[in-house]
Amino acid sequence: MPPDEPELGPGAPPPEPEAATAPEQEAEVTPAPPPTIPWEDAEIGRLRGLVRTLGQLLCHPRNFFQNLPREGWGEALAFGLIVRTAGLLACLYWQLVFYLQLGRHLGELSALARQFVNLGAGIIITVMLLAPSIMLLNLAVSSLGLWAAVLLSGGPQGQFPAIWRLTCYAQGALVAGFLPVLGGPVAGFGTLVLTYQGLRGVLGFTSGRALGTLCLSLGLQVLLSLLLLGSLTRFWFFSG
Repeated sequence: MPPDEPELGPGAPPPEPEAATAPEQEAEVTPAPPPTIPWEDAEIGRLRGLVRTLGQLLCHPRNFFQNLPREGWGEALAFGLIVRTAGLLACLYWQLVFYLQLGRHLGELSALARQFVNLGAGIIITVMLLAPSIMLLNLAVSSLGLWAAVLLSGGPQGQFPAIWRLTCYAQGALVAGFLPVLGGPVAGFGTLVLTYQGLRGVLGFTSGRALGTLCLSLGLQVLLSLLLLGSLTRFWFFSG
């Protein structure tokens, strides 16, 4: 016979029920979240990812830069190089069309004027051929100038990868280069606006601080460009 259970007194607490053992469950593997940038999503085609990224960047720039991942070099470089090169080629194409149309009406102008127009067309064609290399150098100078401006304005250190990505994706405004006549100025102003929004979204700068950093970066970029141009000119002069 089973042993008798002890009798409980009137003031004794009731016995605690035995805890039921929960069945062991296998740990579920949560999939990695998809990239927030369509251009960096491998499951989306390159053309579709490019169009979606440009749409997010131009329609909702602040939200785009707030959700921009801070790491990664190659994908951002490819985006910036492709869009900036295409925009530059479009701007140069419209300028070349202008020079060619002007050359047809130079019958009454002097020979010096015709030489000037022909020289301008030749320079444009040369720049079109060297566009990818020029744009890569321009991205490097822009990123270094912005990075130095962020440091001088008291911004966080160790943010060069984030600033590099910010600069590359800010080139999305260069799609305005496909507009005739006003494409170049609109593209340049749009790049400044996207860089400003990137400073606020990526680094969390206030509006005044972002504007001051942007102006400082423009001055530093001009200085870096002059130093680079002077170095190349000195190298060409002494090597020749």
